[in-house]
Amino acid sequence: MLNRAQKELIISKLQSYFYDERHEELGLIGAENLYAFFIDHIAPLVYNQALRDVRQMLEQQWTSIDEELYVLEKPIDKR
Repeated sequence: MLNRAQKELIISKLQSYFYDERHEELGLIGAENLYAFFIDHIAPLVYNQALRDVRQMLEQQWTSIDEELYVLEKPIDKR
């Protein structure tokens, strides 16, 4: 979860966005409710996608490392 300063910054940015883009005043309670909505409904989706992205990256790196290890193997003399 975000700390208090991060939350306050996001709430301020939401208020600025509404004013700049929609020419509407977004009060503190409205901004806090919108923030809570994003945290409850959107943050888990972003978090899960980040985990999938990291998992895919690690799988690719593991495949690369595994291939490099096979290249390093020494041949066994079977005489």
